[in-house]
Amino acid sequence: MQAAPPGLRLRPLRVTELLDTVFTLYRRNFWLFVAVIAVVEVPYQLVSLLLRLAVAPKGLTTSPGHTLTSAQLAHELHLVVGELVVAGVLVLITAVVVVPLQTAAFTKAVSDRFLDRATAPGICYRFAVRRWGALVVLGLIFLGLVLGATVVVGAVVALLGVVAGTAGVLLGIVLGLAALVAGLVAYARVVISTPSLVLESLRPWPAIRRSWELTADNVGRAFGVVISLILVEFLIGLVLGTLVGVIAAPLGSNSAGGVAVQEVGSLVIAILSAPILATGLTLFYFDLRVRKEAFDLELLARQVLEGPAPG
Repeated sequence: MQAAPPGLRLRPLRVTELLDTVFTLYRRNFWLFVAVIAVVEVPYQLVSLLLRLAVAPKGLTTSPGHTLTSAQLAHELHLVVGELVVAGVLVLITAVVVVPLQTAAFTKAVSDRFLDRATAPGICYRFAVRRWGALVVLGLIFLGLVLGATVVVGAVVALLGVVAGTAGVLLGIVLGLAALVAGLVAYARVVISTPSLVLESLRPWPAIRRSWELTADNVGRAFGVVISLILVEFLIGLVLGTLVGVIAAPLGSNSAGGVAVQEVGSLVIAILSAPILATGLTLFYFDLRVRKEAFDLELLARQVLEGPAPG
């Protein structure tokens, strides 16, 4: 068993050092991380492929200048509805099953390997099942907060435009920008809610409060970490996505072969890129605990294994 990357027990890490630790951990545990992601991602992509193949290759084509008959129009409408239903089903599966289970299992895998504990996909997913419901609720809370804030800000901006005309519109734009900045700051403060919930066995609201406490005075670092991780994931996805597009283009995007290549490509991209952000946020959680609570890795390992001390 290889030792976990050193660093946090000695000193807090700069953003660049944390990123280096992410890649070191990823490289040393590549096949474990791939297996953990694949356990959920492979079945999901197979379901996605079958559903897309059921609706994608049956569209009608017409010559220029010809209009669709009522029967053909009804057929096209049926296909569009089918595609929307498929998209809705996939979004639901992703939000309720794939993301929560995969996130909990992968956070467990990263934690175990960083703390130099033996682990396996089965261990991680048995742990993930116990945290699945809480993660679904956490996601719903975040969704509700975002939608609620968007509706309130949108209503205020619209009201200002109606009541105060041009001046109100300008004021509304300023208010919208201020709300956006506030939203980004709030995101930075709750960005490690998921590792807190998973690794400390917290309920959703306590996990949000825990993240808020740990990220106090570290908003700038949180932005730096998240932006860097997202940028790395984006670049990996961009390169691989371009390659998949080049391979799929000669087959036709709506053909069975083109759809299959796109789905396989999506699977590969998800497996290779998904570990970056999750690994980075888990390590950032540990880094903040070392900074704020002066913990060493041995104490962190015991707390993650045994759960939080009774309050």
